[in-house]
Amino acid sequence: MKQSRKQNPAELERAAFHERFARSFSDPRFDGLREAVAALEELAWRQYCERQRQPSAH
Repeated sequence: MKQSRKQNPAELERAAFHERFARSFSDPRFDGLREAVAALEELAWRQYCERQRQPSAH
């Protein structure tokens, strides 16, 4: 039986997060700040992951 290759759902989530985050910085005026934008994205991703793990207070 042939198994299909499945991608890790976390990677897909991360890719979607990247796409959304990057849209805010697509202007060429950010070209000189790509390293800083990448660092901000990494921090934003970590914050997002931490919020996802916390139980809802509702």
